[in-house]
Amino acid sequence: MLIDKIFVYGSLRSDMFNYERLLKGKVSKVYKGEIKGNLFHLDNKGYPAVTPGMSVIKGELMELKDFEKSLVELDDLENYTEDNNVNCEYLRKEVVVRLEDGRVQNAYYYEYNPKANINLEDKLISVSSGDWKEYMNK
Repeated sequence: MLIDKIFVYGSLRSDMFNYERLLKGKVSKVYKGEIKGNLFHLDNKGYPAVTPGMSVIKGELMELKDFEKSLVELDDLENYTEDNNVNCEYLRKEVVVRLEDGRVQNAYYYEYNPKANINLEDKLISVSSGDWKEYMNK
């Protein structure tokens, strides 16, 4: 199945700093949604990370006007290349997103790569609320 949406849980959410920089004007639709995983704040970097898990993580499902072009820019931001090697800060994966109205959609999202060289010194702080934006606004 072709994936043509992105789920964002951190700085790409619609009123956060990387949204303003990379996605503003390029999004056709935004839905509030959630995925399963474990959410962390990278204390030494100032942005979040998700690892596989069963907690609820809040974010947004976005439909992009030019998905392919935006995906290249997002991959660049997330230090992702398709070879999934130890130089990838995040890995682009498929995820099931549950929307507020109960519908389920498949999307891409960026999962933290704990094996990446750039991540070996990271200080991970658990965000138990599952909402990084809320965590940052405290």
